[in-house]
Amino acid sequence: MEKVCNVSDVPMGTMKGFTVKQAYILLANVDGNFYAVTAVCPHMGGYLPIGTLDGKIIKCAVHGSQYDVTTGKLVKDVPAFTRLLTGGGSHDLKSYPVSVEDGTVSVEV
Repeated sequence: MEKVCNVSDVPMGTMKGFTVKQAYILLANVDGNFYAVTAVCPHMGGYLPIGTLDGKIIKCAVHGSQYDVTTGKLVKDVPAFTRLLTGGGSHDLKSYPVSVEDGTVSVEV
């Protein structure tokens, strides 16, 4: 496990991007529980931390793919027209184990 931040660095209902062992990680605080997924949208490389977090759903700011941050599962792909124009759709994000101890959030990459 690699220390990523303090619990207070990612308040409840927010997300933030980090680099851990050369991997771009998105860390989200959903109802006081922390989840970590790949921070780069598999569709066209959009940086997910600049998107939005609504409950447990991350929405990519580039083309609108949506993911469940608690599992990394693709919830809503980009629109069909966008898939046609960009050469394909999206897929699930990689998720990472998270631990919280003594006010510190760590991620296993």
